[in-house]
Amino acid sequence: MWLPSRAGEAWLTEAVAPWPCSTYLRIRVGDAEMAMAVEGARPVLSALAMLTAAGEEAKEVTR
Repeated sequence: MWLPSRAGEAWLTEAVAPWPCSTYLRIRVGDAEMAMAVEGARPVLSALAMLTAAGEEAKEVTR
């Protein structure tokens, strides 16, 4: 089973142009990288926050 490394980085990027451009959230973990428009990032980040909270809660129950 492939598991990504634990360390990663995330940053925002935006093209430099004389017209409005979308801002993108870029995420890199190990060799994997992805990007998404910030407009679509909020629901994904919210879901990830819920998953990590559930994981921490499950970890506490098993102790």
